[in-house]
Amino acid sequence: MSKKPEEQPHEEHADETWLIPYSDLLTLLLALFIVLFASSSLDKEKMAQIEYAMAAAFGSIPSEEMKGDILNFMEDAKAAGLNPNVGLNSDSRGGVLEITSVILFQEDGTTLKPEGTQILKQIADLLNNKKYHRYQIVIEGHTDDEAPKLSEYQSNWELSAVRAGIVVRELIKQGCSASRFKAVGMAEISPKFPNKNVYNEPIPINRQLNNRISIHIEM
Repeated sequence: MSKKPEEQPHEEHADETWLIPYSDLLTLLLALFIVLFASSSLDKEKMAQIEYAMAAAFGSIPSEEMKGDILNFMEDAKAAGLNPNVGLNSDSRGGVLEITSVILFQEDGTTLKPEGTQILKQIADLLNNKKYHRYQIVIEGHTDDEAPKLSEYQSNWELSAVRAGIVVRELIKQGCSASRFKAVGMAEISPKFPNKNVYNEPIPINRQLNNRISIHIEM
């Protein structure tokens, strides 16, 4: 009886489904390397501005490390004898002057007080300095989280924008060029201090401080 020929062993084929997640992993790694390379190629000046802004936010920049234009502005602002109710600060854009609305405006919230007009005249004299003629000025109006008490304004967006516009109008009246200005209403979206405590109770003094005008001199 003849033997049945032995069958040749079949070659085992490995499961190749692992290639799919492997290729996905390689794609993700490639994307990661591209991001890392792009991050390492950031403009040094922009990085310096970011570092400066972070440090300024925590008040840790000594005057000798400030950007030259900002330092000059800060020194000129201090020498100008501005009203003590004008806050002087800086950020990544340049110099910042801040005045609470209760100092600038009468009880109706949109009419300048005589003291407010005088403060803006001092600021206009500073901004009209030839050294700062080429800089743009952004006037930001800010409010607290309460709805406007004035019936003609349906939201804090309108109220804050109107206040910013009034300040721009007065600075132009005091001799500043209109082409330098932008007026922006910020409503309550950027409070300087918490409007309420952890128990959700209002903090009146913080609300008052959050109602303010910020004058940004972009350098």
